[in-house]
Amino acid sequence: MMESNGKHKIKVVIAANDLAMAGAQRLVIDQLQLLDKNIFDLHLIVLMQFPDKGDFYNLVPSDVKVFKLHFKDLWDIKEWFHVVKILKQVSPDIVKSSLFFSNTIFRVLKPFFRYKIITAEHNTNIKKTRLQVFLNRILAPLTYTTVVDSQMVADYLSETERINRGTFTVIYNGVDIDAVKKAKEIFGSQREEIRKEFGLLPQNKLFLTISRVTKQKNHELMINSFARLVATRDDCRLVIVGDGELLPLLEKQVSNLHLEGKVIFTGERKDTHRFYTISNFFIMTSRHEGFCIAAMEGLAFGMPLISTKVAGIVEYLKDGINGFFVEDNEIDIAKKMNKVANLTQEELDVFKKEGEATANMYSLERYGKEYEHLFLECLRS
Repeated sequence: MMESNGKHKIKVVIAANDLAMAGAQRLVIDQLQLLDKNIFDLHLIVLMQFPDKGDFYNLVPSDVKVFKLHFKDLWDIKEWFHVVKILKQVSPDIVKSSLFFSNTIFRVLKPFFRYKIITAEHNTNIKKTRLQVFLNRILAPLTYTTVVDSQMVADYLSETERINRGTFTVIYNGVDIDAVKKAKEIFGSQREEIRKEFGLLPQNKLFLTISRVTKQKNHELMINSFARLVATRDDCRLVIVGDGELLPLLEKQVSNLHLEGKVIFTGERKDTHRFYTISNFFIMTSRHEGFCIAAMEGLAFGMPLISTKVAGIVEYLKDGINGFFVEDNEIDIAKKMNKVANLTQEELDVFKKEGEATANMYSLERYGKEYEHLFLECLRS
C-alpha cells in the first residue's frame, strides 16, 4: 500500500459514467481539483462519451491522466478489457466511482486487483431495475463505503436496496465561495447590461432556475405556477438555464400560456454565475434531488430559495429564514413566489445574510478535506 510520506503518492482513480454537464459530473471535477496533489496521484477514467453534448473536460487539471472509453452498455466486453488494461497500468490504491454504471464495473473488477473501492450515489427515487438493485446488494460487501450527499439519500438507498445504513458516508457537496465573491465583483456592475441582453427591465423581479431540463426537475409545474403569479402581477420574469429532452415541450407550454418574453430559456450555459448575479430569487420544483448544488449557489449569491421538500434541500433550507418550502402544487408555489416578490428590501437583506451564512457552511474547501480524510481512512482500514 502506498503512503503519503513525501516519497510515494497514493494512486487514486476517479471513475465517471461520462463527463457531460450535470451535477454528478461536476462533483468529479471538484474532486480532481481539490484533492492534494502532494498526497494523491490522480487518474480519471470516463466510461462513455457524448460528443453532441457540452462537457467538463476543459476543467480537468492538466496533471491528471485521462482515459476515455466508449462503453455502449454494461455488456460491452471489449471496453471491459480496456478497463482491465488501464487498471493494470495504473495499479491504483483507491478507485472512487459514481452512479450505478461505473460503481458496478469497478466493484466487479475489485477481486482481481488490490484497490479499495469507494462508490457514490447522488439521488433519491432512482428508477433502478430489479437486476440493478440485486447487483448493488450483492456487490455492497466489496465496497469500503458508499458516499451520498445527504442523509435522506442514505436513508432511501438503505431502505429500498436493503443495505446496512452504516455502510453509507454523507459528504455534503460544496460551493466555491471564492468564485461566487469574484462573480459578484465582476458581474455586479454589469447587472443591468446583462439584463438588457435578455429583454429584462430594472424593475423586473427575476426568478431563476438552473438545471437539466428533465422530468425530475418538474419545470412544467414551475411554469404553470409562474403563469398563476403573472396573472396578478406583470413585473416578474422566469429564467430557465439548462437544456434537455423536454425543452421543446416546455417552449410549447410557454407559447400556449402566452408567456413569451416572460419565461426566458437560455439553453445550456457555462457562464451560470452571470445569471445568479442578475436574479432576485432561486426556485426549484424538483420531484427528487440528492443535494442540488445550483440551489446552494443561489443561497451563496444571497437569493431567497423557493423549493419543494426534496433530499438535500430539506437539510439546508430554513423555512422563512433563508427561503420557503412549497407544496407540490401550482397554487402554493405561486403564493410563495408572490410572497418573496413582496418582501421589502430590509427583509431581503435578512434573507441574503442567512443564505450566505448557510452557503459558507458548505464550502468546496470542506468538501475536499472530507474526501481526503475518507481516502486516508480507507487505506488505514
